[in-house]
Amino acid sequence: MEKEAAPTDGARRLRKPGWRDARLVVGVLLVLASVAGVVALVAALDRTVPMYVARDDISLGERVDASRLSVVDVRLDAAARNYLSAQADLDAGAQANTLIRAGELVPLRALGVPDASRRKPVTIELERSLPQAVAVGSRVDVWAGERDRSSNSYGQPALLLPAAEVSALRPLDSGFGGTGGTVLEVLVEDAQLAELLNALANEASITVVHNPGGAP
Repeated sequence: MEKEAAPTDGARRLRKPGWRDARLVVGVLLVLASVAGVVALVAALDRTVPMYVARDDISLGERVDASRLSVVDVRLDAAARNYLSAQADLDAGAQANTLIRAGELVPLRALGVPDASRRKPVTIELERSLPQAVAVGSRVDVWAGERDRSSNSYGQPALLLPAAEVSALRPLDSGFGGTGGTVLEVLVEDAQLAELLNALANEASITVVHNPGGAP
């Protein structure tokens, strides 16, 4: 009786691998690792957090509580720390330190407690744009040059408001869908209010200068 011939090297290569084959096990592990990596990457990219947005416009000095807010899921990554999280507790006396528009996320710097100094917001229309560094919460110096109606010129500017806090900022609508200049809202103490209102009423030349070293 003849012995069965041993399989050749070619036959060994063509043989279907079994589950004990090391190459098959390694291949399966590589596929599983690749799938797990893709799943983890997609989950990381799709990570959202619940944040508060304003239901309606919240004006300067108005209370900010849950009745004025809605919750949305957004992906902000590191920027989330600058806005009010829906997972945070709202301070009982929180109020808006500036205008928060409907549908906007609530910046943490826009929240505060009632202003003990009783400052009042005053709107100033400027014919030119301000430096990009000027934003809500910035400090600015407000200068005014008195108008001389007889010569239609302006006197030397005088400092009216040193280190006034900006409470709102938006482009000035010049009509016909265009913009030109800036509408600036600053917080003014009672002692400084009359002089500023007088300058505005008499069409003084108003100049606003960014004051990054102004008092907080």
